[in-house]
Order: sequence, then structure tokens, then C-alpha cells
Amino acid sequence: MLVRTAKRARALFLMYVLLSTGSIVGAGPGAMNLQPASAQMISTADPDLMVLELQILQDEIIKGNLEAYNLLQPSLIVIGRRFLRQDPESWKIEKNSRAAISFMLSGGAGSVFQELAVQGVEFTGDPNLFAGAMAYSQGNRQAALNLLLKVDPITLPVAIAGQVALAQAILISNDDPAGAQRYFDLARLMMPGTLVEESALRRQAPMVAELGDTEKFERLSRRYLFQYNTSVFASEFRDTVADVISGSDYLKKEDEWDRVFQLVSEFDEESQGILLLRLAKAALISGNTAFALKGSAAFLDLSPDGAERESEAKLYLSAAKAPGEEWEQAISGLVEVKTADLSEGNQLIQAAAIAMANTVREWPQPETPAASEFVPYLPQVGLEEKLYNTKVLVPFKNALYDADRAMKEAEF
Repeated sequence: MLVRTAKRARALFLMYVLLSTGSIVGAGPGAMNLQPASAQMISTADPDLMVLELQILQDEIIKGNLEAYNLLQPSLIVIGRRFLRQDPESWKIEKNSRAAISFMLSGGAGSVFQELAVQGVEFTGDPNLFAGAMAYSQGNRQAALNLLLKVDPITLPVAIAGQVALAQAILISNDDPAGAQRYFDLARLMMPGTLVEESALRRQAPMVAELGDTEKFERLSRRYLFQYNTSVFASEFRDTVADVISGSDYLKKEDEWDRVFQLVSEFDEESQGILLLRLAKAALISGNTAFALKGSAAFLDLSPDGAERESEAKLYLSAAKAPGEEWEQAISGLVEVKTADLSEGNQLIQAAAIAMANTVREWPQPETPAASEFVPYLPQVGLEEKLYNTKVLVPFKNALYDADRAMKEAEF
């Protein structure tokens, strides 16, 4: 990405917001005359400048700007419409063709360039790259895979190399996760500090953990949470890290908690708290009660702000004790947590943990056979006829007579 000063970035971002708002709302002729001069300038901008403004929106997204995130898709629509009105000769300029590729790999509609091609517009550059980007933007995975894998991202200008490498990694990650690592690494190295690197880290970290490379997973997680801890997607990534760490395939022994805590302790206090709390929940749900205990206790040691988060941690701490010898403490702790302070999902955890603790404290009862085992067998067929047959009662009468005689003869 091009180096820009913070002042120019803010100015361009503001101009683009003004432009996009005016275009989407559809102001009338009188209102259009009142648009700022900066917005009028942008309307005739070159494709590469439009994509530069798109990258400013992406920069805001990784800073945690939700408004920029919500504006991204409408902005892609606006840029696509402006591309259709562009001078056809401008697409013969290489930087504009690169802008078109970047636009499509950023989520822009490839149908824009299909329409331009129908109009006879010619584009410069590698045809495999252009057609591959178009197929990628339209969700044609197989065609995009066949075309983009013919392109070596190392040979491309840095402005699009990272985006191409990221697209290649995503396309092959399902079938060849080990082979995708090279492309993820290239994407991160070529476009550090951008949404490309953020996206690559978010996808790559859990993948390398699944491949068994825990050291790389921890390294990538550190990089993400140091560089992108305020990203719009940071919450999702923290959940992913918690799920990976608490999973049975990541850490096998309870004493490896020290290694986990060392990883968590390197982050800022806010990230530590969020990660410990989510780790405790993920561990509890997966049945790893040892990690659930340690994670929730470590969170409470941070003296967290907010009654809801504290209640949540106490819930996980008590629930983790429910299946063991500390079931009495578990019940006391679970009852102390106010149900109203918990989400619906955590309310279910509370109810299940109380039921578990109550099950543990009950004295085991011997199994008793059903009463039906002592009932004599009566056939269902012909029963009514037998009851009317007086001969059926003869054996019972004889048995009663013998019993009565035996009692009379007995000596007491």
C-alpha cells in the first residue's frame, strides 16, 4: 500500500464518505449543487485514486471503525458505477488495470468489467490475473483457482501482490492447508499493517494450529493481537484463539497452563481479560474443567471492571467445580450468581451446572427391580374363558387345604 500521512488519509476518507452518502441517498438537482468541492473532484478521479480511497476505508476497519465497515459495501457499489462511466482509454493504463484487480479482490463486482468488455473496452496486464480476479469476485472458485495459480505474486507490483497471494491462499486452503501457508506468508509480508495482513493472520493462525505447529500459531496470535487488537474482527479472533487453546488437540497436559498464561500475559490488560474469559468458557464447554478453573480464576485476579463480566467469570469458575469433589462450593457459587446478569447461553450453563452438582451430592441408590417382575405371568389369549372354568381353582383350593392342615399340626 502507498505511504500516506495521517492528515491526507483523514481528508480522503472524509471526502469519500461525503461522496458515497450523496450517491447512495440520491440527492435532487438542487442538493447536488450544494455538494462540497472535494466531492465534485472525486467524481472525476482516476480508478487508482478510487481504490486508494477504498483502502482508506479498509484501514479504518482494522482500527475498529464500524461506520467504515458498514460503508464498505455501499462504497464498492458506488465505485463500480463510476468505473462504468470511466473513459474507455483509461483502462489501457497499467495502474488503472491494477486498480480494477484490487477492486475485484476487495469484494467489488466483477460484472462491472464484464459489461465493459462487452462494450469493447481493452485492459492491459496479465489476462490470467484479470480473469482470475473476476472469477474470484463472482464466487467461481474453481475457475479462479485455475487462473490465479498461474500467477506468481512475487512478480507483481506490491500494490496488488498481497491481495493476490491472499486470494490464492483462501482458494487452496480447504484442499491443501499446508500448501496454503506459503501464500498466507507472502500476503502478510507484502502488505503489512493492512486489512490484507489482518485477514491473512485471522485465517492462518487456527489453520497452523490444526496442522500441529503450535509455535507458529502463538507467534501469529501475538502479531494479530498486538497489531489489530482494535479491529472490527478482533472479537472473532479472540474467540478462535480461545477455542484452539482449550481444544484437546492443542494442549495435552494440565501443567501446560503456564505456557498458555505466558502467551496471554503478553497482551494488553483489556485483551488479557477478554481472552481469559473466553478461554474459560470454551474450556468449560469442551469439558476441559482444569483450564476453565484456571482461566476464570486468572480473570478474577485482574480485578475486572463490570458486574456482568465478573458474574460470568464466577459462573465458569463454579461450573468447573460442579463435577468434582468441590461440588458444595460449586452450588454455593452458582446460586450466588444472579441469573439476570447472565446471557441466555450462560443461563443454560448455570442450570446445567447446578443439576450436575446436585447429581454428584446424591447418595447412590441400589437398583430395585420393577414390581412387574413379581407378578405371575398371565396369558393374554383365552384368559376370560379360564376364569369361568371352575377347575382352574382346584389347585389353589388344595394348596390352601394343605397349608391349613400343616398349621393345625404344628407345635407352638
